[in-house]
Amino acid sequence: MINERVGYFPGHVNVGLVIGEKGAILIDSGLDTQTAKKLKKGLDAIAQPLCAIIQTHAHADHFGGNSYLLGCWPEAQVYAPPLEEAIIRYPILEPIYLNMGAEPPADLRNKFLLAPSSRVDHLLPPEGDIEIAGVPFTILSLPGHSWQQAGIVCDDICFAADSYLGEEILEKHKLPFLVDAHETIASLEKLLASRYKGYVPGHGPFTTSSQEAVSKNIDLHRKIYREIEDLLREESTLEEALARLCERLHITIENASSFVLFRTAFMGYLVGLLRQERVVYRFVQNRWLWRKNENLVQDGAEGEER
Repeated sequence: MINERVGYFPGHVNVGLVIGEKGAILIDSGLDTQTAKKLKKGLDAIAQPLCAIIQTHAHADHFGGNSYLLGCWPEAQVYAPPLEEAIIRYPILEPIYLNMGAEPPADLRNKFLLAPSSRVDHLLPPEGDIEIAGVPFTILSLPGHSWQQAGIVCDDICFAADSYLGEEILEKHKLPFLVDAHETIASLEKLLASRYKGYVPGHGPFTTSSQEAVSKNIDLHRKIYREIEDLLREESTLEEALARLCERLHITIENASSFVLFRTAFMGYLVGLLRQERVVYRFVQNRWLWRKNENLVQDGAEGEER
C-alpha cells in the first residue's frame, strides 16, 4: 500500500487499489483470467470484496480481467470513459480498428488485442470530481495513447494509465503505441506541470515524482517526430515510411499483431505532425504519399518546426 487507503498490485500492467466504504475499488483489471485470479487472491487476503472497477482506457491488457472478477463479484460496478466504454462492451472493435476497419483475421484475435466482453455501468466524466463507493476521485483527461484515456487521482496519488511509460519499459518499446502523438505530448505536459504526492503508470514503478520519466517520454516522442520528418524528405507511402523507421529504430516486425500496432502508432505520429503542418500528403497513381513540409521555418529556441 502507498498509504492507508491507496495502493496497487504491481505487474506487467499495474492495477490500482483503493479501499472504499464497502470494499475494494480496482483501477483496471489486467490482461486476463490468470491475472484476475491473482487479484482475487490479493483481495481475499485483505478481506476486501470488490465493489468497483474504474477503467482508464479500453486496451485488452487493462480490462481483460473484468469478466472473471465480475463473475466472482457480480454486484461490482464498472466505470469507464465514453468511447472507451463502447470497446469494453464490444471488444472486437479493437482488432477491427487496428485492421483499418476490415474483418480481423485470426492472428488479430489473441488475448493481447481481444479481451472478453465486460459490461460498463457508469460513464466517467471527461474531467473533474466523482465519488465512487464513498471515495472521492478526480478524473484527468489524458488522451493520446487512447482516444479518451483517463487518469485517476485519489488521496493525491495519480494513476496515470499509459500516458507515460516507466523508463525501462520506454527503452524497450522504441515506437510506443498511441493514436495521436500531438495529444500524447499535451497529456504528458499536463502531468509534467502536476505536483501529486505519487504517480503509478500503467507500466512501470511507483514514483513520488514523475518529472524525470515524463520528460524522457516527451523527449522520445519528439525524437521520433524528427526521425519521421527526416525520412520523409523522400516522399513515401505510409507502409514504406514505417519500414524505414523500423530499420532506424532497430525494430523487427515478425507477426500481424506487431505490424498493426506499429502501423497505428506510426499513423498517430503522422497525425500529430500533420496537425502542426510539419508533414503534407498527396495522391499519385492511386498511392497516398507523405513528405516533410519543407516550407516551415525552424524555431531555433526549441528546435521544433512551426
